[in-house]
Amino acid sequence: MALSAFFFAAMAAFAKLLGTRVPTQEVILVRSVLNVVFTLGLMRHRGIPLRPNRTWLLVQRGVLGYVALSCYFWSVAHQPLATAILLQQTHPVFTALLAFWFLAERPGPRFLPAFLLTAVGVWTIAPAAGSGVAAASGGAGVLPLLAGLAASVLAGAAYVTVRHASRTEAEEAIILWLPLTAIPLSLAGTLAAGPVVPSPREAAWLLGLSVSAQLGQIYVTRGLARVPAGRATLANPLTIAFGALLGWLVFAEPIGWRTAAGGAAIVAAVLLAGSGKARRAS
Repeated sequence: MALSAFFFAAMAAFAKLLGTRVPTQEVILVRSVLNVVFTLGLMRHRGIPLRPNRTWLLVQRGVLGYVALSCYFWSVAHQPLATAILLQQTHPVFTALLAFWFLAERPGPRFLPAFLLTAVGVWTIAPAAGSGVAAASGGAGVLPLLAGLAASVLAGAAYVTVRHASRTEAEEAIILWLPLTAIPLSLAGTLAAGPVVPSPREAAWLLGLSVSAQLGQIYVTRGLARVPAGRATLANPLTIAFGALLGWLVFAEPIGWRTAAGGAAIVAAVLLAGSGKARRAS
């Protein structure tokens, strides 16, 4: 999970480098095609059958992941990297809640204070995020903030689906069906937005994004297959730290006191939500 945190932060940094010139749907399309190629090669090498046991569940995971990615990449492109990652990394709290509803994995007594800390953290960073977004995107207001939160909720739902699918499906099959489902959806979005031919530098960033996403998916799927969905995301605060570091080093983005205070609350919430032993309902 710690390795997945690093690679997902790198993926967000590459998405930020691409900016808004290459449409979000085109970024997802290229990422999905390359990830399908990578995963098919891996499955063929390991002799893993391509046909899943529960196709409908993997399609559901793919749709949730696609919409979450669409919201997340758009959010990354329209606000500071640290803020976008910070908002997206609230998803362990939503993962724990959804895992309780759908998988009967009880989050325990720490969940309520974790949820409240998440709310406090988002409320704390909202004014700074809103002003920064408006300045960077010509008055877009808090829309990227809301997109980041939507990505977080949808990512939580996708992770719960991964946890459920891991009971009958190979890790590689779960990884494959996210980009496989995203290809037709992002292709339609790319055609609607108008495709853009990337420059050589943008092509390199697209490749870096795809490789980072592939490695992140491998490690997060492996982690989610081995521990309960709520606890598996304990390492995700590392993504916030990696994101803040990359935002400072690559984009010269300062960390204001509101972002730092809100980030501390969200990190504490993630640790609370994932701590303790998950219990199944009797």
